This record gives sequence, C-alpha cells and structure tokens, in this order.
Amino acid sequence: MDITLKQMQIFRAVVIAGSITKASRRVGLSQPSISQQLAKLEERLGTQLINRNRTGTVSLTPSGEYWFKFSDEVLRKFDQAIDEHEKRYVDNRVFLRIGLSPTLRGRFLSAAARIASDEQGFAKFEVSYATTSSELVEQLRLHQLNCVIVNDEALAEDRSSFATALLFRDPMVLLVPADLPGGMLEKALTKGVKASQLDASLTRYVEISANVPMRPVSDAWYRSNLPYATPAFSAMTYVAATDIVAEGLATTHVPLSLLPSLPNSVRTRLRVYTLSGMDRSIVLAMPKHLMTLPGYANIFKRLTDFCRHEYAQNVPADSVLELPTPERARLEKELVGGRVTAGVQQNFQ
Repeated sequence: MDITLKQMQIFRAVVIAGSITKASRRVGLSQPSISQQLAKLEERLGTQLINRNRTGTVSLTPSGEYWFKFSDEVLRKFDQAIDEHEKRYVDNRVFLRIGLSPTLRGRFLSAAARIASDEQGFAKFEVSYATTSSELVEQLRLHQLNCVIVNDEALAEDRSSFATALLFRDPMVLLVPADLPGGMLEKALTKGVKASQLDASLTRYVEISANVPMRPVSDAWYRSNLPYATPAFSAMTYVAATDIVAEGLATTHVPLSLLPSLPNSVRTRLRVYTLSGMDRSIVLAMPKHLMTLPGYANIFKRLTDFCRHEYAQNVPADSVLELPTPERARLEKELVGGRVTAGVQQNFQ
C-alpha cells in the first residue's frame, strides 16, 4: 500500500489534538490539506479511521484505534532511528527544544539556556511557551519538543513513554498589593464584612484563562472566601495577572514558582500568602530514547539539580506569609486534602 510517513504523522496529530482545527495549528498545514491527506489514507486502507462530529472533535473507529497505535509506534521508532543515526554517523550535536509555561521565564529560562549551551556538541536551544501543561505534552508527543516542564498530572496517560524527574511541589499563593493597609486582608476574610468597608483591590480579582486547570479551584476559593470580589480582570497568563496586582488594582492566585522570575520592581509591590490544598507537582519530561545520548542525559540531570537546589533559593521563606487567622484554620477544614504550606524551600525539593 502506498502509505507515507507524512500521512501517518498527520493522522496521529489529528488524534492527539482531538480535532482537525487544532492539528492544523500543530503541523502547519491548512485544514483542507489535512482533510485531503486523511481521505487518501482512508481510501488506501479501504476503511474509515475517524468519526467527525458537529463540534469538530474526532473519535477513532476500531480500525482507527489499530492504525493510531501502529502509526505512533512506527513514528517513535523512526525518530529514535534518526537520533541514533546522528549519534553514530554524524556527530553528537545537541538540539534542545524545550517547552514551558510563561511562569518559568526569567531566571529559569536563562539557566536552562546556559546548561544546554555548556554541553559538548551544543548546536541550538529553542524555547516554546504554552499556557497549559496539556498543550506542552501534546507537542512532546508530536516530537515538536524534546523536553518539557509540566504539571505531573498532564503526563498521566504517557508516563511510560518519557523519562521524568520531580522538580518541586508548586503551591498556589494569593497575591495582594504590597501597599494594602495593615489588617485589611484579615478584615476582608471575616464573615459578614461589607465590600464598602474594604480597600477596592480586595473587591476585584484577576481570573486566569479557562484553559488553565487551576481556574475552577481558584474561582471556588474566591466564592467561598471573598464572595464580594468580582472577576473584573482576566489574563491569559499568571505573569500578566501579577502585573495587574502589582498596580494595586486587584488580587489573584499564582503558582509559587513564578516568584523567582519576577523582577524586583514587581516583586516589591506584592504581598504573598500561602493557600491550602492548591498545589501540584512539577516535573521534567524527556523521551526515554534521548537518555541514551550523553548530551541530553547530562542536560536532564543538570536541569533537575538546578530546580531542586538552586531555583528555590530565590524565594526567601520569610517573604511568603500565612493567611491571617481565623481564615487559615477554616481553610484547613474546608479544602479537602489541603494543607497550609509550612515553608517555601521544602516545596522545591
């Protein structure tokens, strides 16, 4: 049968992305071109591979399940063969294509670039950002990236395909303007208080993009603890939300890992409070076959060591405060499985 690798790549991209529209952005082809290649593949196989519904999402037929597994295995082996060819017959060049969230800009990104460039055989360092871990894992599966920093839960279905290392526990924290009057936050967290009695920044918050997994948890926290606060601002990233809070306009939730990357001009205009039951595990993931190549294995180890032992030092433990009582006690009871962060450094180790 005249079936090409390109057709298998397109078919796999559509399945992983969940729709032709999303796959179009991933593979850089128009939707008509993708549909045409899929039609050719189905014609050559004499069977339908995917079902398309009205919303544009796709599902696999029984034969589609078979050919997806086959295509994924073939393409993985093909990529491994290319890497092995480079190792044996070309040179030991290192092309690191790393994906991460905008949260890890600044210090983390510069350290990752330095670690990669120090490696013997370094050829190129490419960085891609995405607002969610699932987007980064998708690009890793499509071999558009070969290294990602993501929420551990996003790897649930693909863990066996990648080498992973736990970098740190990343709790969510509450950001408020640094110039908030003393005692005002404690007053705001007291049951029965009126919005008219509070600083304007406590009556508004910045909501994060609906695609971010922590959004529902964040919204629920505001409904329970600052019910009079309205989502007057919306931002695609935690970095943008932080800038709004630094202007004294609102409050927001961000991951603690963002703090080391903030410039001092922004950091000094924020007050940071721990929250219960709102943390996640951040991991480094890389295709397993790359770990057989010394250059990539060394980068994997050095990135892991940097996150565990150096990155945390940029978040002084005394700069993160506990929520004023009695809120802390009440949160411990209300948030299932929650715990108030006892210290900052331990969450990065």
